[in-house]
Amino acid sequence: MAAAVFLALVLSFSAVSAVTNITTDQHALLSFKVPITSWSSSVTHVCNWTGVICNRHERVAALNLSNMGLLGTIPPSMGNLSFLVSLDLSNNNFSGGIPKEMAHLRRIKEINLNFNDFSGGLPTHRPANLQRILLAYNSFTGNLPESISNASKLILLDLSGNNFSGVIPNSLGNLKLLEDLTLGGNNFIGETSTPELSFITSLTNCTKLRMLEISDNPIIGTLPVSVGNFSTSLQEIYAYRCGIRGTIPDEISNLSGLVTLVLDGNDLSGSIPNTIEGLQKLQQLHVGDNKLRGSIPNVLCRLPQLSGLYLYINQLSGSVPACLWNISSLRYLYLHSNKLTSRIPASLGNLKDLLQFDASFNSLHGSLPSEIGNLKVVTQLDLSYNNLSGNIPARIGDLHNLVILSLEHNDLMGTIPETFRTLVSLETLDLSENNLSGVIPKSLDELLYLKYFNVSYNKLHGEIPSEGPFGNFTSQSFLPNEALCGASQFGVRPCKANSVDRLKTLRKVVIISVSSAISLVMLGLTFVFLWIRCQKSKSPPLETYLQPVAEHRRIPYQEIHEATNGFEESKLLGNGSFGSVYKGVLSDGMVVAIKVFKLQQEGALKSFHVECDIIRNVRHKNLIKIITSCSSPDFKALILEYMPNGSLEKWLYSHNYVLDILQRLDIMIDLACALDYLHHEYGLEGSVSTSCDVYSYGIMLIETFTRKKPTDEMFAGHMTLKCWVKESLPSAVIKVLDNNLLRREGENSLAVVDCVSSILKLALDCAAQSPEQRVNIKDALATLKKIKVSASMESAESSSSSALVKEMLLSSLGLCAKSMS
Repeated sequence: MAAAVFLALVLSFSAVSAVTNITTDQHALLSFKVPITSWSSSVTHVCNWTGVICNRHERVAALNLSNMGLLGTIPPSMGNLSFLVSLDLSNNNFSGGIPKEMAHLRRIKEINLNFNDFSGGLPTHRPANLQRILLAYNSFTGNLPESISNASKLILLDLSGNNFSGVIPNSLGNLKLLEDLTLGGNNFIGETSTPELSFITSLTNCTKLRMLEISDNPIIGTLPVSVGNFSTSLQEIYAYRCGIRGTIPDEISNLSGLVTLVLDGNDLSGSIPNTIEGLQKLQQLHVGDNKLRGSIPNVLCRLPQLSGLYLYINQLSGSVPACLWNISSLRYLYLHSNKLTSRIPASLGNLKDLLQFDASFNSLHGSLPSEIGNLKVVTQLDLSYNNLSGNIPARIGDLHNLVILSLEHNDLMGTIPETFRTLVSLETLDLSENNLSGVIPKSLDELLYLKYFNVSYNKLHGEIPSEGPFGNFTSQSFLPNEALCGASQFGVRPCKANSVDRLKTLRKVVIISVSSAISLVMLGLTFVFLWIRCQKSKSPPLETYLQPVAEHRRIPYQEIHEATNGFEESKLLGNGSFGSVYKGVLSDGMVVAIKVFKLQQEGALKSFHVECDIIRNVRHKNLIKIITSCSSPDFKALILEYMPNGSLEKWLYSHNYVLDILQRLDIMIDLACALDYLHHEYGLEGSVSTSCDVYSYGIMLIETFTRKKPTDEMFAGHMTLKCWVKESLPSAVIKVLDNNLLRREGENSLAVVDCVSSILKLALDCAAQSPEQRVNIKDALATLKKIKVSASMESAESSSSSALVKEMLLSSLGLCAKSMS
């Protein structure tokens, strides 16, 4: 029935078979059975009921029950509201399909069912008077019928956040009045007969189209040159994460009315076309997370209204154009994770309205200009992981709105400026991995909003402040600065030692503590391919996870060289700070992963020795097996077990694979087992802080069941992944959980919601802001096992997990300091 329902409101609209009146309308509304006090014939006239608007003939013309937290289904008698023009049931908890009787609503122009749990497909009957259809964020399924093109009066069609599938029909091009088309967050695909997105060509006939949104669909295809045929009415294109390949057509320059172009997270290649200069009204350009090459074109400087430029995670190289620093309209500038090599000039200070600037993970060099103090309104400044040198300009203290300042992993020297005390809005300050000297200014304890602070791996000395926000920091903020002193919580010596012997003893403790902590962190940072193995049976006791010590086979350099075809690029699996990982086939046919250390990189040799130590000490069934090592004065490598099944990320975000709830639980239980083992190994001696790991585990738990990354673009400003989930509990979990879970479980959807609700509550307990409030991993593991038992009882078929790569297993733990902010 559901498949013959919805656009049945748009059936052939024959006359109502019986005469209706206001009493008919009243009975229709009462059959809704909504708990609204005023809805009673004994209390007031129907036209005065909450949410009801009548026309001059005293017939119900509009019904607005939005945002009332209502449950239930739409009754068939709704079809008797023959004068109804507008129906708004958005932001409730209605479910079920649309009754076929609503086909009698021949005057209906607008239907808004957004944010409910309606289901079923769209019928194929001919639409009539509908102008606005809003069905976003429900559970509708099936294909989009070709007959929808008969809705000749349609202005707005919003189907985002459902489970629609199939090809986007070319017949949409017949909707001549269409202004807004939103299809994002479904499972639409492109035409299989052509590599081009042919529906784009058909939509160019919609000359009034103002906004096109097709993001988060596995469309896969290339942008046709016909994209340049859209009318000047088109202002916004959103097509992120939908598998668009090939180059950006030169013809895009014809879209002279375009204000926003979002193409992030695709497979675009080639260079940014110079013809983009034709988009003179463009304000937002998002082409991040693609495979774009070449340099940043100077023509971008000739876009007079450009306020947001997002070029992150590409392969752009060379210098940043000097003219870029003169685009006074810029508010957001994201250049991170490219191959840019220029200096940051004094003209950076020209961007006086800049709010966020991220150029991390490049090869920028030179010193920071003092003119950086001109960025009076900037809130986020991230220049980490570059080659910056010189002193930190004192004028950074002029940035009173700054919330995040990340300068880690550079070659900065000198002292921490006293002027930092005026950064009154600062929440995150990371100066780690530089060559800073001097003391930590005591005035920093006046920064009341500071939540994350890291000065590890510098050359600081003196007393660590203990007042204000410093009362919440731990030793992780001060590794291994041995010349520092202060409270015991910082893992440093007391500032007043009673004797030389005591000083030496304390230094020894600090060194041991730091060494062990590094071992754990390196396990995350450098083992990119640590793997969670999802077991096909119940988890055995901890002692059965321990692997016997194997006799390590000796593998010479020549065999490694031949196994990787001379370290051929096609064999490259990934790159890290201290090494590159290749796939190789040894002489006996064994397929392995080979991590080759970059010995020219400072810290790489130390990392190799730490990981060799791990070979001797860490053995667990859920951690990757290290086969052996290869070491000579000028070459060092680790030979690791190769896992062919892909990463958890692939299984979560691919459109070809879907994990059910029990499989995801198995993965996270196995991960917790591995962490529990590591904490048992290292935590008993008090040598590491385990709360940081638990925080990252909580974030990973959220991502696994919501299919949202902490770095998703929807999380900006004060809205974070944690906040988003916290606001959904306990009554709106369905809005945040991965829709694939509901699709897999079918009739068990309510059980899935309850189960995920429990999991997300545990995740928030793991990721509590205060380390003291976080649950320990052993308790988290016990809770997850109980949840799994409950979920298994609800499931008709208890399927076990496939063996998966968990490349994010401990790399996220190594970066947990950042996530704590």
